[in-house]
Amino acid sequence: MPLHIEAVTNKQFSLGKTFITQGALTYCQENNIDYLELTHRHTAGDFGIVGYLDNAQLTRAERQHGPYLTYDGLKLNAVAILDSQGIVLSIYPSPSPKGNSQLWIETLLADDKTYTTISLPSEYLETTTHIPI
Repeated sequence: MPLHIEAVTNKQFSLGKTFITQGALTYCQENNIDYLELTHRHTAGDFGIVGYLDNAQLTRAERQHGPYLTYDGLKLNAVAILDSQGIVLSIYPSPSPKGNSQLWIETLLADDKTYTTISLPSEYLETTTHIPI
């Protein structure tokens, strides 16, 4: 059943189609982590350890040439949101002392092909099952 996670106050961008990997879903369930709350924070500009959108300060050159001038994740997120294209990445530390220490939420902004994936860092380059949420 699709969840209506788009109705977020202070939303900075759309999530598009939203997925969670099986590993992230299992991890959230086992550790009582509310991944929907994390998606709300993500769209509101709270990117976890990457920083807060309100704190992003771009130079004119960074605004125009983003990924070519900086590797700063917060600035890259800001440029992607301003341009409505690119990748917005949030990294949230996990409260669990078990193996994994982070959950990632990545939104690819691309007009009508925008999508968001919640995953564990270990799943990033793997071929995994993505479950629509």
